[in-house]
Amino acid sequence: MSIQRYGKWDFRAVEAASAARALARLQEQGAPAEPERAAAVVLLREAPLRVFLLRHAAKEPFGLPAISRADLPPVTVRERWAHLDVDGYGGQGSQGHVNGPRTVQYGFPGGRHKPDDPDVAMTGARAVEEETGALVALQRAWARWVTPEYEPVRFDSWIYVATLAEGFQPRIRVREPEYATWIGPEQAVCQYGGQMSMPEATTLAELARYSTVGEVFAAAEQRDMSPVLPRVAVAGGGAKLVLPGEEGYPSEALARA
Repeated sequence: MSIQRYGKWDFRAVEAASAARALARLQEQGAPAEPERAAAVVLLREAPLRVFLLRHAAKEPFGLPAISRADLPPVTVRERWAHLDVDGYGGQGSQGHVNGPRTVQYGFPGGRHKPDDPDVAMTGARAVEEETGALVALQRAWARWVTPEYEPVRFDSWIYVATLAEGFQPRIRVREPEYATWIGPEQAVCQYGGQMSMPEATTLAELARYSTVGEVFAAAEQRDMSPVLPRVAVAGGGAKLVLPGEEGYPSEALARA
C-alpha cells in the first residue's frame, strides 16, 4: 500500500524515544483530535510524464522520512508528522519555529477545506487556482491519508491527480511557495524524498510506474479510496510506521507488541 524505502530514504523507521513521546502526547490529549478535511492536487503533463512540485517553508501535517544510508550521519527520525519538528525545530513561534535552521519541504498545491467549498474535490481545485493561477481541467481521486491519532492537529487529506485547462500554465502566485518546477515522479522522490511527507512521497513512487497521463487516470479509476491511517508499532526496542492491512498493524493508536 505504501513504500517502505525509496533510494536512501526510509519512510517507516521511527525512533523508539519519539514513539514514546507520541504515546505520552496522545495520553495527555485524552482522545484523538478530529481530523479536518483537506486536499492536495498532483498536476500532470507529458511527454514524458511530469508532476508540478512546489517548495514551501516547512509546515505540513505529515512527517518526513529517516535517512537510511551508512555513508551519512544518523538523523533522528521525527516523532511528529508536522514538519515543524524537523532538524532542530523545538517549537512554534511567530514565524513557525523558534530553534534551528529554517527548513523547507516539497509538495503539491493544496490546503484545508473551507465552508464554502462544495466538496473536498473543489478544495483541491481552489487551492490550485490560488497557489498557481491555473484552472484544473480533469481531476481524479488518487489516495486518502489521515494524520495519526497522536498529532494535536489532524487532517483527512484527499490527494488528487489532475490536468490543467487548455492555455493555463501554473506559476507561483502567492507569497508562501518559494520555488516551483515540473519534474519526473521518480526523480522527484529520489531527489527530494527527505523533504516530503510520506503520503506525497508514496504518491510520487506510485506515479513513477506510469508513462502517460492516460495511464494514470485509468489507474485512478481502480484505486481504493479507503482512508489510510498510519500507526506506530513498538517492539523489541524499535518502532515503525504500519499501515492498515499490513502485518502488525496496531488495533490502537500506539501499541506495544
